[in-house]
Amino acid sequence: MGLSNFGELKASLAALLNRSDLTTKIPDFVTMLEARVNREVKFRNRRMETSTALTFTGDEADLPADYLEARTVVWQSTPRVRLEFMAPSMFETTYTTDTAGTPQNYTIFGSTLQVGPYPGSAVGATLRYYQRLTSLSADTDTNWLLTYHPDAYLYGSAIESAPYLGEDNRIQVWLGFFDRAASELQGEDARARWAGAPIRPTLDITIV
Repeated sequence: MGLSNFGELKASLAALLNRSDLTTKIPDFVTMLEARVNREVKFRNRRMETSTALTFTGDEADLPADYLEARTVVWQSTPRVRLEFMAPSMFETTYTTDTAGTPQNYTIFGSTLQVGPYPGSAVGATLRYYQRLTSLSADTDTNWLLTYHPDAYLYGSAIESAPYLGEDNRIQVWLGFFDRAASELQGEDARARWAGAPIRPTLDITIV
């Protein structure tokens, strides 16, 4: 049995659970697994990264609907400026006027990204960020997690069936497989990013 799309995942999950009365609940188990992936930092992966151009009204721009967390924010002036994050309370204390300048910092208020100082021109910024996992809906749907780590999808969804399975001892087995898949996912991502990169030593010099 394949695991290349939502339809195949549902069929495999039904076979794994071996419960004919849960067919209508299986999409809910998958949805709950997707919510867990979006919440837990251990699933952050280069395949979740994307970028978008932010258009500002004054000093604010709307975040993308699939935004999870920022990687970098770069103001597209000449030269470009990588903005440093500032906590909202510190941001409000620091930028108390609308005096124009080249932004140096950003903060997040709800679904809005705000920069300071107040932009002196309508240049805009590039936001590189982690995006939410694309949810599976139609039987032909797929996404990066199902394509590259179908075991995480299968066993993670099975774990979410626990309230319906009660004290089923298979849950601990599935949890073990799921945790291993999550750990291997982290390792794969780290190797893809850093394997082969030269290690540059740093010196810790204390001047007395």
